[in-house]
Amino acid sequence: MPFVCTVAQGGFRVQVFQAGTSGVAIVSIGYDDTEPLNYSAAVGLDILPGGVSELYLHIVEADGATGHENIFLSGKDTGFIANPKDREVILASILTGLKGLLTMVGPEEFVWFTRDEQLPRKALLKFQAIRQAIERSGYVVTSSRLSLGRKAWKARRVPSAAIDNGEGEPNPIDLRE
Repeated sequence: MPFVCTVAQGGFRVQVFQAGTSGVAIVSIGYDDTEPLNYSAAVGLDILPGGVSELYLHIVEADGATGHENIFLSGKDTGFIANPKDREVILASILTGLKGLLTMVGPEEFVWFTRDEQLPRKALLKFQAIRQAIERSGYVVTSSRLSLGRKAWKARRVPSAAIDNGEGEPNPIDLRE
């Protein structure tokens, strides 16, 4: 199945949908040039039992002939995206979708987890990029280790009063004039 990355061809569109405190950002990322298959990245927030929001990320393969969808929850299942440059631009588009989702839904806090055990370094680097994008969107992120080499993160929105607006005490280490 020859995957063709449309993100790498110079652009992508993010669509964000919201229903109450849940939402999803959809990014079209490519298609198969021999089968009627289209691929999208989904980045969403959904409510878990107990009321906490969970962040999820996955790739959706939509079969235009049957209407069937396959959801890929693990990078282990996305080997059809073989080109490292394609994977890089797809990650960048997912981070853009994540930013749009957080701007629209704006949860006070949410969690997310790795699904696979003992992730390789390159997968952990993707999760680090996700963490940094969340932090740049105004959240403080903490992480913890779970059993079997899995990880969990929790993000909490930084209160607006904690954001430096220049009215607080100066930083004694700041040497700017």
